[in-house]
Amino acid sequence: MWKLFFDVAYALSFLIIFPRARRHFRDWTLFGYREKLDDLLKTVPELRNRKMRIAKGGGCLAFIFDEKDVYKVRKRLAEATTVFPRLERERRITNALRRYCTVEIPKIEIIHGNKFIFYKTNFIPGVILANLPLRQLNAHSDEIAEQLAKFLKKLHSANPASIADLKNKTGEHWCHTDLCSNVLINPKTFKITGVIDWEWCVWADASLDFESLHNRRRKMRKTEITAKTLTKYYE
Repeated sequence: MWKLFFDVAYALSFLIIFPRARRHFRDWTLFGYREKLDDLLKTVPELRNRKMRIAKGGGCLAFIFDEKDVYKVRKRLAEATTVFPRLERERRITNALRRYCTVEIPKIEIIHGNKFIFYKTNFIPGVILANLPLRQLNAHSDEIAEQLAKFLKKLHSANPASIADLKNKTGEHWCHTDLCSNVLINPKTFKITGVIDWEWCVWADASLDFESLHNRRRKMRKTEITAKTLTKYYE
């Protein structure tokens, strides 16, 4: 769906008479989509023969090939000096924490294009937990909470030495801090398939993860998932 939107909008942009207005539309409405995709295909030419779709969310565009490999690039922030340290930090954190987690998390590989920096991850299927219908969230709150509690207990118990230098001065646990929009779930089995987007992972108090799960989406505040997760977590 998004690929069709971007392709049609890009084609229509040729109707914009003034070059500066056309450039602004492509950069700010379409996030420089065509320029970034062209750069990726030149850098990794074997992708040209694969089926692709586009997703967007948070601060990134994601080019998904064959439902297998995902190449993400920042929508706005494109300067290598700013992007690379953030991607490298996320890569180090996910690599260090993967073996501790009870669900799949991305394995990141940084790809340097001619103009942009991409990061490649494995595709994790599923839908965002908070995007499920409220009635389903309530009906399956016990099994969802059980899985979340196990995941958070393992995550908060992890303390790998390889990322000790990334810790904040205060804190007790590694926390994802943005769970509400990044827990993926199989909508048929209600099993958590993965947790994505670890950019904001920090060494902090465990309460940050429960707050991010409960407070950032109105729909989640209408369920008992966070309360049940807390109960099972401390059991």
